[in-house]
Amino acid sequence: MSAADPPERARSGPQPAGSGRSEDTTIARLASLSSEERQILLKVSEILERLQFGTVLLVVQDGKVVQIEMAEKFRLR
Repeated sequence: MSAADPPERARSGPQPAGSGRSEDTTIARLASLSSEERQILLKVSEILERLQFGTVLLVVQDGKVVQIEMAEKFRLR
């Protein structure tokens, strides 16, 4: 690697919109997920769309998500 080459982590970071490379990788990874893994991601996505302020906690045992906890906060000001 020469001094003009960007660091490796900069190349593997988020790609600009429309670059295709990162998008293709994401699509391939999503396609390879099991039905159970897709259900978990959909549930987390639903929770994130609903939450304005709060936390989402995934509980993992033996490499598998066994529980999803959500705590919602309400701002009064």
